[in-house]
Amino acid sequence: MFRRLFWFVLGALAALFGYGWLRRQADQLATKESVDQFIDGLVDRVTAVKEKVSDTVGGATSGKRDSASDDLFE
Repeated sequence: MFRRLFWFVLGALAALFGYGWLRRQADQLATKESVDQFIDGLVDRVTAVKEKVSDTVGGATSGKRDSASDDLFE
């Protein structure tokens, strides 16, 4: 009887630890997704700033800009 009880308890503990491990893995994936969204937003902001700087510098030059150079980044 003790042998069966031992294996039952061992199985229950394995199930509890497995559940905890799966839950931690799910939390890490959720955190990773939010980090990916943050990086995507950061890239969008940097691109917008680059375009504003490009427009500002382009307006300060003599006005002989090549329109093909603007299409390089779009």
